[in-house]
Amino acid sequence: MPQDHEERIEQLEIDLAHAGRTIEELNGVVVEQGKQIDRLTRLLDKMTDQVEELAEQVLPSHHVEKPPHY
Repeated sequence: MPQDHEERIEQLEIDLAHAGRTIEELNGVVVEQGKQIDRLTRLLDKMTDQVEELAEQVLPSHHVEKPPHY
């Protein structure tokens, strides 16, 4: 193989290794963001329930209904 081809293949291998590492790093970020979204969703649900309970205590005749898409 001519020298130019060997250099190109070597550079492609280096680029592939960097791309693989970047993909792994990005995957880690996505996994952590997914966990954070799950935690925030649970917290939001809990806070929503608390607000509904408070609204029912303050305004007992007022019934809080969730929108139809819930």
